[in-house]
Amino acid sequence: MKAILDWFDHRTGLSAAWRRWADHRIPGGACWCKVWPGAVAFAFLVQAITGFFLWVHYSPSDQSAWESVYFLQHHVAGGWLLRAVHHYSAQMLLVLVGIYVTQLIVTGAYRAPRELVFWTALLMGMLSLALLLTGDLLAWDQNSYAGTHVRVGFLKLLPWVGDALFKIAIGGPGPAFGHLALPRFLALHVGVFAVGFLVVLLLHGVLARRADAAEAEQAEHTAPFWPDQAVRVAVAALLVLIIVVALALQHGVSGDHVGAALGSPADLDPANRYAGARPEWAFRGLYAFSELFPGEWAILPIFVIPGLIGCIVLAMPFVGRIRAGHYFNVALTAVVLVGIVALSLQSLAKDRNSAEHQAAVDEERRQADRVLHLIRAADGIPAEGALSLLRGDPSTQGPRLFRQYCASCHDHTNGAGTGIKAEESSAPNLHAYASREWLAGLLDGEQINTPQYFGNTALRNGTMASFVEESLSDLDDDEKEDLAKIVMAVSAEARLKPQRKLDAGNAEQIRHGRALLADDYGCTSCHKFHDKGQLGDAPDLTGYGSRQWLIGVIANPAQTRFYGERNDRMPAYAESPDDPAANTLSAQDIGLLVDWLRGEWYEE
Repeated sequence: MKAILDWFDHRTGLSAAWRRWADHRIPGGACWCKVWPGAVAFAFLVQAITGFFLWVHYSPSDQSAWESVYFLQHHVAGGWLLRAVHHYSAQMLLVLVGIYVTQLIVTGAYRAPRELVFWTALLMGMLSLALLLTGDLLAWDQNSYAGTHVRVGFLKLLPWVGDALFKIAIGGPGPAFGHLALPRFLALHVGVFAVGFLVVLLLHGVLARRADAAEAEQAEHTAPFWPDQAVRVAVAALLVLIIVVALALQHGVSGDHVGAALGSPADLDPANRYAGARPEWAFRGLYAFSELFPGEWAILPIFVIPGLIGCIVLAMPFVGRIRAGHYFNVALTAVVLVGIVALSLQSLAKDRNSAEHQAAVDEERRQADRVLHLIRAADGIPAEGALSLLRGDPSTQGPRLFRQYCASCHDHTNGAGTGIKAEESSAPNLHAYASREWLAGLLDGEQINTPQYFGNTALRNGTMASFVEESLSDLDDDEKEDLAKIVMAVSAEARLKPQRKLDAGNAEQIRHGRALLADDYGCTSCHKFHDKGQLGDAPDLTGYGSRQWLIGVIANPAQTRFYGERNDRMPAYAESPDDPAANTLSAQDIGLLVDWLRGEWYEE
């Protein structure tokens, strides 16, 4: 065995290399303040190892990127931990490089003969930022897509080349990201910035050792790297690993929210852009700074001012040759760091106190949870991708469609006032529409002309309002019981999911209510109800509130079956069934909106 080892060592020279590495002289001896380069190298090693296995599972396509991350997160044993360790080690890498660069500036270790050591450390910091920027998009969820789209959009501020760079970055003509965006970001992340970091890290190590050797010749005290300094570096690496694993485990070891967060799939439709997207913590200060400069002036905080500061930092080894210059460098560093921290905290506080931002964040969290439920219900992700599940989900799309097309007039709020509020309430509140409670309020003389029903409409002075106020306001007990049965009968026409069991249990009362409605209370003098009455004076109560009834009234409320000439400002959203392109809403959108209004969606 010894002969084999001697032969191998003779051919490779490993023993000599080990001795050169271990015997490297450290000026001033071993010190905890010198562990940062080793800690940086360890954090990058963790990044490289975990990144390779993430790469193995990743599919860089706008219809498969999120799905591949989801599969790793939820179906590969330990996949969530692998992804979380990669995510948090990336953050740790930037922190470690930042601490190292700051230490070099404060201690003056950027001056001769360490100028190149300092510059390569700065370059590692820039590459760490680039790795965060390019890696963020690869999850392809709403936050990463929306945030990256904003950041890439800043390229258009650059004169002459901005538009071209923007198109190259997004992989298409825009404005949304094209199908080449993800492959390009992956290539940059792995092939350019990760490889570049490795090259610069190795170069930094060589330059640092050459600088050590030069200083060791003048130093009063030196010590070999092995074992004292090596042990310190190993302890620092262990602490880095403990912190990263602790961050990865902060949400537990089981459930839907373990590891690093994965939001809902990216939606390239500008109408569905996630308004609550924010950059990583490292860019929070710059984000807050950019908000101080409106419009085209954003080029100052994004490119001009950081560029000027970067040039000054690069010149620090020359500025710091004199004592006053060193003090200037330290003061500038302190001002920049304090400014970044202050702006970051200000931005966080602003978001925390913004009801609009918090609502957007809460909605995205619900949507992220919702897509997991839908995937389980569908027993997997369809070929069209996970986004298709959300696009076909009434619970997700209904509120969006309501806000966009209905909330200009209609509220959708419960008794406590929570829900979707109209911009200016001028039509009935549609929460629990066609339910027994909703209809009972409509037929209540004290409620019909409130803003919940006809109060802000042209119908407040109509026949229905007068009839309810005059004929249904002073009923004896028997008449109130009859009215309750009529309410049951009309509500049963809707066949609402939340009331199906109740309707089945009240079948006799409903049958009686139908007879009262058709014959005894004169409702069919205005309304058609099955084979009683005529169309034209008031909405048809046959199938009132049912899926088909609501689809019809949304498509064209001015149809004879609904409000006809008495329609009060409600637009027709699909009055051209033979020409879908001419309609405001597609048949699918109307169906999703109707199902949401009726409470018809999948629940676990």
